[in-house]
Amino acid sequence: IVNSVVVTALSVLIIVVVAAMAAYPLARATARWSRWTFALIMLGLLLPFQLALLPLYQTIRDLELLGTLWSLVLFYSGLQVPFATFLYLGFLRVVPREYEEAALIDGGSPLQVFWRVVFPLLRPVTGTVVILNAIFIWNDFLTPFLYLSGSDQQTVPVAIFGFIGQYVSQWNLVFAGLVIAMLPILIAYFLMQRHIIKGFAGGLKG
Repeated sequence: IVNSVVVTALSVLIIVVVAAMAAYPLARATARWSRWTFALIMLGLLLPFQLALLPLYQTIRDLELLGTLWSLVLFYSGLQVPFATFLYLGFLRVVPREYEEAALIDGGSPLQVFWRVVFPLLRPVTGTVVILNAIFIWNDFLTPFLYLSGSDQQTVPVAIFGFIGQYVSQWNLVFAGLVIAMLPILIAYFLMQRHIIKGFAGGLKG
C-alpha cells in the first residue's frame, strides 16, 4: 500500500505541475508554434502505450531503474501528461485574462502570476486531473508487473495477484485485498467528484 501511495502521489504531482505549466502558454499564445506544439503533445493521445512497451522497458533498464519505484513514476508521468494538458488547455481558454493583466501591472512576474493567480482558478480541472490519474495509476497492473518483477517492491494490484497460484488460489485474501485496495481511491473519488464534473464541464465548454 505504501508503494502504491508513493508512486501515485509522486506521479500525480509531476503530471499536474508539468501539464498545467505546459497548457498555460499554449492557451495564451496565438503564434503558429503554439498550435504545432499542441498538435505534437496530442500525438501522445493517439498512439497506444502498448506500442512503446519494449523500447520503454529497454530505456528504463539502461537507466538502471528496473525494480525501483522511480521507473513507474517516470512511466506514468510521461504517459499521462498529454491527456492532462488537453484538460487544462480546454479549461484555461475560458478563464478571463483580466486577473493576469492586473497582476502583471502590479509587478508580478509571469511565473508568479501563474502560480498565485491562474493556478488557484484551475482548482476544478486540477481535481479532475488528480482523481482520474490517481485511479488509473493505483489500479494499473501491467506496468508494475513488468518493471518491478524480480524485486521486493510491489504495488497493491501485483500483491493481490500473488494470492493466485497455479494450484492454490487464496480467494479469501484476494477479496479482502480488493476491498482494502478500493477504499482509499473510492473515498478520494467521492470527496472530489464535484471538482471532476466542473473540470469536465469547463473543458468541454472551452
